[in-house]
Amino acid sequence: MAINDWEGDKTEESAPDFQGRGKSSGFDEVKSIVADRIHRVAEALGEKAAEQDAQSGAAQYGKQASEWLDQSAEYVRQFDYRQADARVRDYVKQNPERSLLIAGAVGLLIGAIWRRR
Repeated sequence: MAINDWEGDKTEESAPDFQGRGKSSGFDEVKSIVADRIHRVAEALGEKAAEQDAQSGAAQYGKQASEWLDQSAEYVRQFDYRQADARVRDYVKQNPERSLLIAGAVGLLIGAIWRRR
């Protein structure tokens, strides 16, 4: 059973079914590590902001950045790559021309960046 079959065979497996077979513990561990580190940075930033004068602009910006980082950490924890993969696959099926154009543009950018190194 092919996953990327151009003919659209009816026996094609969906991305969540295919990826569900191999436990994604590695990806979940990476998600957890990244989320924990973002949360630690948010806590440290919040503590630094609290040490400063509460009315100063830097303290207010620090507090806001800390809140945004906490929200980002929560988003990383709740991110479901299977759902994102399914959405991307659906988008590509519905908009193949636009998807090829986007992929080509990204490839050119990466190539230009890679060439400069």
